[in-house]
Amino acid sequence: MARPLRLALVGFGNVGRYFAEQLAGRYGKELKAAGVAVTITGIATRRHGTAIDPKGLPLGKALHLVKAGRSLEPLHRGRKAPASALEFVKSVPADVVIEISTLDVRGGEPATAHIRAALGRGLHVITANKGPVAFARKKLMALARSKKVHFLHEGVVMDGAPIFNLVETCLRGAKVNGFRGLLNSTTTRILSDASRGLSYEEALADAQKLGVAEADPSLDVDGWDAAVKACALANALLDADVEPADVVRAGIGPGVEREAREARARGERLRLVARARREAGRVRISVGPEAVPAGDPLALDDVDGVLVLETDLMREVAIVEGRGGVDQTAYALLSDLLRIVEAPKKR
Repeated sequence: MARPLRLALVGFGNVGRYFAEQLAGRYGKELKAAGVAVTITGIATRRHGTAIDPKGLPLGKALHLVKAGRSLEPLHRGRKAPASALEFVKSVPADVVIEISTLDVRGGEPATAHIRAALGRGLHVITANKGPVAFARKKLMALARSKKVHFLHEGVVMDGAPIFNLVETCLRGAKVNGFRGLLNSTTTRILSDASRGLSYEEALADAQKLGVAEADPSLDVDGWDAAVKACALANALLDADVEPADVVRAGIGPGVEREAREARARGERLRLVARARREAGRVRISVGPEAVPAGDPLALDDVDGVLVLETDLMREVAIVEGRGGVDQTAYALLSDLLRIVEAPKKR
């Protein structure tokens, strides 16, 4: 008989809604096969209010209300709905908190506070929010260990591509000494399109039209998003304790198209490359435009992300993501959830 597993979602944007939709289909079947019957007992949002039902929220109604731009509060049962997401995390009846709130890449809050509160209660936590991993992973992992629960974050870099799970489960015994990668899909697409003849402005507009770039793309094109992701990777894979402010960073802007076209003419590709390496006991991280030689995985066209791990026993291992999307990030949540379900009891 399947054992009950209660989930609480902090954030109910595109990823959260896709995840909830799939619980009625493929995701639910996979979880049932793993021995659990999942219910979502609470959802906290910034724009649509908060709802808790210890018996399980009706997901169809919740999805309908949010898509219609209405509040979730009519679905709430019990005491008055929490006034904030932090209060929600402190009180929702749950076994696992999934933190997918809006990212603040400048400090990792309030997501870090949400995760700290959930772990402090002895709840497992899954996040696709790169801020807490970039700014506070070491402390959050220590708290998780002390409470004998999991803190997992497969979806924070390259959507659902298996990076952290790959290193932990498939590269056991190998040491990651560094990495290089394309961690920001907006700049990868801009530089690829610019090398084919589009102006910077045209390439950026196309990326925005496709939903790859935000209306305000500054965090992408100035290298900040890649720096945050690089810190998340370094903290997890290189046992670093760095923050984005420690990254040597340069971005791209108007006029970069000439350099991109010249690189293509030489058989190279201009890319915004994130690099990290352990040197003399320190982890050094940089983000900036580079001309990548032909044959290097970072020179591939029509990809959103590439990560090359530099290891001692396996030399280089490359992970390539074609075109990322909401479905892949949602899959990362499922992947982490299955790890929790199938792990030996920590208690």
